[in-house]
Amino acid sequence: MKKQIKTTGIVIRKCDFGEADRIVTVLTDDYGKIDLLAKGARRLKSKFCGRLELFNEIDLSGSAGRELHYLDEADLIKAYPEEKNVGRHRILFYLAELTNRLIPSGQQAEGAYPLLQETLYHLQKTDRLETILHAYLIKLLTFTGFLSPWNKCGICDASLNLDDPICLHATDGHLLCPDCQSPADRPLSVPLIKWVNFMQQYPLPDTLRVSVKEEDSQSVWIWLQSILENLLSSPLKSEAFLKA
Repeated sequence: MKKQIKTTGIVIRKCDFGEADRIVTVLTDDYGKIDLLAKGARRLKSKFCGRLELFNEIDLSGSAGRELHYLDEADLIKAYPEEKNVGRHRILFYLAELTNRLIPSGQQAEGAYPLLQETLYHLQKTDRLETILHAYLIKLLTFTGFLSPWNKCGICDASLNLDDPICLHATDGHLLCPDCQSPADRPLSVPLIKWVNFMQQYPLPDTLRVSVKEEDSQSVWIWLQSILENLLSSPLKSEAFLKA
């Protein structure tokens, strides 16, 4: 007997399969990221019609397969509104692809689901799109274990003293105390360290209330891109769209 699945999730990817089916990738509260086959989803009279669009939040039920699960029912909780703002539209596709790439299927990343919920909500309410984007990436990298807290040395785990010179590890996102640094590691400014650590620790609404210098914001983005290049086997397709 197949194991039954019942949970809440947000659609982050969809692709056509066969003549009338669709495979949807859903970030869920209970099972992490899961891939589900929705039989007949592309038919005009499908019971899934309009419910499996990107960023829709759904109550779903189905059965577990070895790799691919099977979607039986999907009840719409909230449909993400059609985005007419080009900047927000670009960020949405970038966040969807990044989330799909960083979280393996069947793996739970604690905090990722409420983070996506909160980000989608605030993305509609604020014009600080760059801050939303940076905060989401930093928090997701932290939740998935790819980014250690920026208040300790990534090698010896010692608490960092901001009066000392602090460096970024040459190949990942760890900070290094003076005792663990090498000539290849890059020095970082104190304001940049404080800003990234703030985004790691505090809720998204708090980050939207803090002003940050343009130079620090640009430094964060360059650093984030460097980390993602080391983590991902190939570039994100949506990155070109984001920069357009």
